Amino acid sequence: MKKIFTIKSFGLLCIILFITLWTTSPALSYPVTFADSRGKSITIDKRPERVVSLVPSITEIIFKVSAGDAVKAVTYHDNYPGEPGSKKIIGGFFSPSISVIEAVQPGIIFISRLHKKVMKKFGHGKCKLINLETDSISDSYKNITLLGSIFNKEKQAARLIDEIKTQLRIISEKVDRIPDSKRKRVLRLMGRDPVMTPGDDSFQNEMIRAAGGIPPVLGKKGNIVVITKEEWVTFNPQVIYGCGGDRETAEKFFNRPGWKDVDAVKNGRIYYFPCNLTCRAATHTGYFVSWLASRIYTDEFSKKGNQVLEEKIFKSRSLDLDLDYIKHAG
Repeated sequence: MKKIFTIKSFGLLCIILFITLWTTSPALSYPVTFADSRGKSITIDKRPERVVSLVPSITEIIFKVSAGDAVKAVTYHDNYPGEPGSKKIIGGFFSPSISVIEAVQPGIIFISRLHKKVMKKFGHGKCKLINLETDSISDSYKNITLLGSIFNKEKQAARLIDEIKTQLRIISEKVDRIPDSKRKRVLRLMGRDPVMTPGDDSFQNEMIRAAGGIPPVLGKKGNIVVITKEEWVTFNPQVIYGCGGDRETAEKFFNRPGWKDVDAVKNGRIYYFPCNLTCRAATHTGYFVSWLASRIYTDEFSKKGNQVLEEKIFKSRSLDLDLDYIKHAG
């Protein structure tokens, strides 16, 4: 009996040891070393605990991969987290408060190339500054993967990328059925005065192409560039979309000669979406491209022959509704 007990005890010990090593193995993923968008080499030795994110798209990804507990402060442009007051607000994306950031005592600050004052103030201390720019959809995949590694959420990051790619694949299959001769010229409205639009190399024009649209090619690069009235008329957009304050631009310019004389304005094909979808390549890229494509090609997508996904009932259950008009309906 003693030998049997000893063997059983040894076996149990091995199982416990295996489970312990399995559950604690994620710690072996550190350190994480990478170069950010500035080319600066950064090493993360352990899972971050005090993070300030000045970049809404990065905040969005961090929360989506279930690492939001590490974030202590965000901008008022962030729509993550959803619970008001759960994170400290450090101001806006363009004007974060240095003093509020200092009070948080962050170990990591996620910045953009525009945050020069933050770089100057915190660039030489113990706090790590991480700049992850998103100039393309592929950049967003790289950032999701890297943030998964930084916060020890690799599996969640991989699932998120698969989800986005699946949504984009479905839309690609739908728009592939639309002949080139039927493709629409699409322009993203930006700016106030002058009128502006994304540059040729921007992720926003990449989103338009993913939705089956044809964006303008102006020979100008950058996140946002000026479009002249001549360029506007020459391109002659058939669909225009914007967000938020872009309505002011439309109201100001779309009754003026030239600006009003394009197909989209004449036919009333001007649409507005939430800015957190139009201005970010992050966790909702596939969703936004799907929405945009359905706006551009409403008629084409409504045809049953253009369906990609099979019509079927995914789930059903019986409902017992104690309502007289339902009882007598049969």
